Amino acid sequence: MNLFKAHFVHPYTQVPLIVYFNESDGHVTFEKDQEVLDILIKMEKKIGKDRKFVRDLHRTSHLCKTQYPVASFQDVFDFLEGIGVDKEDLTFQQLYVH
Repeated sequence: MNLFKAHFVHPYTQVPLIVYFNESDGHVTFEKDQEVLDILIKMEKKIGKDRKFVRDLHRTSHLCKTQYPVASFQDVFDFLEGIGVDKEDLTFQQLYVH
């Protein structure tokens, strides 16, 4: 399995996300970057009570429930640019899965 991941902040919701690209299966998926979220919430206690931020967290959850078909890294970058993420802001690292 060829699995890659990158971190970014969603440009509309400002929620930190992780994007995974499974090159072997040809799909991209997202998850909230819980480690960064926990740090943000601890540093800014009021952010956890901010209605807009909480609503944006919920909206981002919908994005994370779907696998999106892609055939190549170029398709991944095109998809991400479609939601407003600049290609230069992404650094993918290969994950080694046992």
